Amino acid sequence: MSGRHWFWGICAAWMPLMTLGQTLTGTVQDVHGRPLADVYCVVGEEATMTNSEGHFSLSPHSTPVTLTVSHLGFVQQALVLDVPQFGCSVVLEEAQLHLPPAFVQTAADQPHQATVAHIRELSVKELDAVPATSRIQALKSVAGVHLMTAGAGMMRPVMRGLSGLRVGTTFLGARVESQAWAEGHGIFFPEQGVSRMDVVRGPEVLLFGPDAFGGVLNVVPTGPLAEEGRLSQLSFTSHSNTGGFQGSWMTQKRSAKAHHVLLSGVNRFGEYQLPSGQRVEGSGLRQFYSQGRFGYIRKWGTWEGAYSSCYNTAGLIGAGGTQQSGDHLVTTGAHVRWGAWEVHPSGSYQLNHRKELAQVTPDSLNEEQALKHTDLDLSLRSTRLDVRAHKASEDGGGWEWTLGGQGFSKTNLNDTLYVDANTSLIPDAAIQGGGVFVRTSKPGTRLRPSASLRGDLHRVAWQARPGLLEASEALQSGGNRQYGMVSGAVGVLLDVNASHRLGVHGLRGNRAPGLAELLAYGSLRDNYREEWGNADLGLETSHTVEFQWVKSSEAPHGWTGDAAVYASDIQNYMMLVPSGEENEEGFPIQLHQATRASLWGADLNAVWVPRWAAMWSMHTALSVVRSSDAEGEELPWTPPATGRWELRRSWSNVKQASGLASLVLEASRDAVLLHASTSWSLGKRTTLNAQVINVTNQTYVPTLSLLRNLGIAEPGRNVRLQVVYAW
Repeated sequence: MSGRHWFWGICAAWMPLMTLGQTLTGTVQDVHGRPLADVYCVVGEEATMTNSEGHFSLSPHSTPVTLTVSHLGFVQQALVLDVPQFGCSVVLEEAQLHLPPAFVQTAADQPHQATVAHIRELSVKELDAVPATSRIQALKSVAGVHLMTAGAGMMRPVMRGLSGLRVGTTFLGARVESQAWAEGHGIFFPEQGVSRMDVVRGPEVLLFGPDAFGGVLNVVPTGPLAEEGRLSQLSFTSHSNTGGFQGSWMTQKRSAKAHHVLLSGVNRFGEYQLPSGQRVEGSGLRQFYSQGRFGYIRKWGTWEGAYSSCYNTAGLIGAGGTQQSGDHLVTTGAHVRWGAWEVHPSGSYQLNHRKELAQVTPDSLNEEQALKHTDLDLSLRSTRLDVRAHKASEDGGGWEWTLGGQGFSKTNLNDTLYVDANTSLIPDAAIQGGGVFVRTSKPGTRLRPSASLRGDLHRVAWQARPGLLEASEALQSGGNRQYGMVSGAVGVLLDVNASHRLGVHGLRGNRAPGLAELLAYGSLRDNYREEWGNADLGLETSHTVEFQWVKSSEAPHGWTGDAAVYASDIQNYMMLVPSGEENEEGFPIQLHQATRASLWGADLNAVWVPRWAAMWSMHTALSVVRSSDAEGEELPWTPPATGRWELRRSWSNVKQASGLASLVLEASRDAVLLHASTSWSLGKRTTLNAQVINVTNQTYVPTLSLLRNLGIAEPGRNVRLQVVYAW
């Protein structure tokens, strides 16, 4: 792109320097004082959902505002409030077969909610305000969250130095299994159908499983409208660096007893351009996706569900060839009352498909070429059942209890039409398992203790691969392994005063080896390496201690934020170790091995709003992680110390428009980067977003790039323009 074009792109992003000058926070409960999760809170066109403790936060552009609070199975109401306002308390009454209005009263709550679980919520509006090429990449605005990348086709979160199967992803409560094989297989969900993302760390991760002790990314898809009726929207996004675009369509409808959301879209990205102007061969991506969500109210409770489907075709950077993937998920669940308990059973089914072809480019792909050049064709099918029951204290000051259990079955199959199962990268295999858990807490007091305990059993069985003549006997022959796990956590939260909150917790988590760690033998072209698994790997066990501090403010100005310091000791930490050898194709050979690992680090998120200018604010996110193995060497994929500073400004009621803008500086040992962003709402129908990413066109190779061993840098400057029209 010429200098003149990117100059005007910068001007467009700078034109309003941004922030959220108004804030509205509160808590939603039922008539018994029990917090309600996943409640929709809407002001104008901005919407969010309450977290597991019933808390919500919105950033309207004007005052007064109309707050609409609604939840399937409860009565709805609209309320006119002045902002800024911190800590309104919303009490919802149960409905019979329809959804009218809510009752709202005032209470003393805080704009920053510290929990023993350390949950950070990011609404769609917040994600879209972050200068990033996607909403997943926007997660980097949270201290301690990084992303492992390998071109346009793969991203996966790294939380506090931990990645892979140590970090879980859920979609409407269903665990996403698309990264179950190897590091190069990331997560996917249609970003245009997301209403909020939660970053969950601490003891509450045990409710999702014993293995996500690094953290959980909880994705909440778009839900029902605040009022009865229909809303549709079209979205189009362009990217200057790749010459690519994203186009999507979504429609939402709500009636007195039901709601649904439907969407579909396409993404097309050409090969990305380096700062030098050179294109990276094989970095293009083609993608089609669709998604839906539904919900019904019945006399016995509520029933809802969702589906997500995506197909990807991309090149193989550095190795040549094509990779294809398909990720499909269906989940459904219900909420029912059983005496004093709220019971939530749910089930999900997923199909995750991965395919790699040598030599063949995406544009020349056909069935004949696929039969001749396919090296990898894996399908992972997962069925999961979950049951969770929650009992709140009747007086608000007693103990709350959460009980539950999970069971799952997974099968990994090679398509023998394309590959020889006797020499496949990962053999046909089956994984079954289950677990039970209990969690108790006492939230209604100044000193709030909590404790969790769970037990799990996983079993892996696999078929023989006699064609692997050079592999170890354990990888050639069939076999099975069984892993028993006991996990737990204890913590306490102390309200020092109205502005300061302290927390401490200890967590023990466990992880059974993944299929690639146990059984891989062969080349992964998307990672440009050959892997050898280790069938004798044992259970990975982590012990973590974390201290937490939260500073809040009743005033709309001043400092707010949170900080955490943590340390982890992990026994039998599984990782890839270079062997120093190469295969016939020149790929480095790496071995799955285990060591004892230590990690410690600190995170800081802070916001400052000046007393004299509430429309301005400064946002800071700092993180540092240090790690070592048994030999004192740094662990692979340890992120560098990172600082992020963002200057924001907001405008409201500017000729019936409201806008936000920001300037962001990111700094680490990898690079010092400058980004700019702006977002405008033009009336009730049109939203415009413009971002310039890597304004100064820096050349850098991130520590967490899977292309680092090839010396391939990240994309150069990118101007992202988006228009959304609703009717």
